[in-house]
Amino acid sequence: MLDTSATLNTDIGKGGRVNGRETMARRRYQEGCLFMRGTAGRKVWVARWRDDALRPDGTVIRVMRSQVLGPVSRISTRREARVLLNALLRPTNQGLRKPHSTMQFGSFARKWEEAVLPTYRVSTRNFYRDILRRHLVPKFAQYCLCDICTPDLQIFLNQKAERYAPSVLHHIRATMSRVCGSAKEWGYLENNPAAGVRLPHRYPVQPKVTFQPGDLQMVLDNLEEPHRTLVFLIAVTGMRVSELLGLQWPDLDFERRLLHVRRTFYRGNFGLPKTHTSERVIPISDGLSYALQQHRQRARKSTMNLVFPNADGKPYEAANLLHRVLHPVLAKCGLPRTGWRAFRRSVATALSEMREPVRTTQQVLGHSSPQTTLAFYTQSVEDSQRAAISRLERILFPNVPKFEEGPSLIH
Repeated sequence: MLDTSATLNTDIGKGGRVNGRETMARRRYQEGCLFMRGTAGRKVWVARWRDDALRPDGTVIRVMRSQVLGPVSRISTRREARVLLNALLRPTNQGLRKPHSTMQFGSFARKWEEAVLPTYRVSTRNFYRDILRRHLVPKFAQYCLCDICTPDLQIFLNQKAERYAPSVLHHIRATMSRVCGSAKEWGYLENNPAAGVRLPHRYPVQPKVTFQPGDLQMVLDNLEEPHRTLVFLIAVTGMRVSELLGLQWPDLDFERRLLHVRRTFYRGNFGLPKTHTSERVIPISDGLSYALQQHRQRARKSTMNLVFPNADGKPYEAANLLHRVLHPVLAKCGLPRTGWRAFRRSVATALSEMREPVRTTQQVLGHSSPQTTLAFYTQSVEDSQRAAISRLERILFPNVPKFEEGPSLIH
């Protein structure tokens, strides 16, 4: 039978704090109740008990909960079912279980956007907001936070795997984990249900594009200035496009032939580099230094002192540059339609094929590494990077004149 105190004692008592607020919960010992449900041959044991639930305003109420313990064919006696129910209720009776939140996922997602997203960079903020609104909120908006469990998320991700690439699946899981992680920290969840979700094994929907030296030469041959120098720079250094668009002339030290990555430009906003190690120094080769100096002589003037300003003297938008400049040239050259990240991938691949140290590649591309820092390896990494980029330039662009030679970038 249902525990009498659990059935009748539905008033709200005093005690404790949840999520920094005074709650009205009082510990109650209960035994719960057991009953069978289903038709002959498909009967299951069902447990029912009362539990504390956290309202969005922070108060705690008592609600009825039930859970299927298993089929009668496997749990043959009431005694066995009682053992399972006692184990289920033990954390609650010992006061170890936090009240479950009745807040719906959609409401919490809006709160999370208001409280957490402003602490991220603009690009990261847009990324999480996009994943939430395109994938997670449409599915889970009406779910109570406490009702979202790991199997639900796993099935949801498995279904998404039929349409989306592994990278998208990873982003969905990461976003859900961030949201549920905050819900756990704030007292709305006891555990993060996304922690146990596995990514379905899928091959990429589209193969990742990597440019060969002949491909890059063909692309440059079909570009006009200043886009030719822009692509030349990103193809040799592997800079992120946001870093390149935020590049200013004081960031270039032609005397020492160094390029300082100090800022990014993304969707109308300047910001800091992606990570601490993304704020780096990239040695530039002879040919690249010469090309940039030639570009400086003919470049548009910009009040922001930008290396690559648009017609208005402001930074380009990466998406506009991609659709209006790069994609038409790739189509003309018969190359796959891809984005700016392909240049970073091409640099990493080429350096790997040249058997350059992984540390050198990490520093050139600005990837985070627990083993190295720019402050400690500045001198040795700088020499290694300069030699690597010079060799890479000769492989990718054999027709580029040496620093002290001819007047043009490419024949």
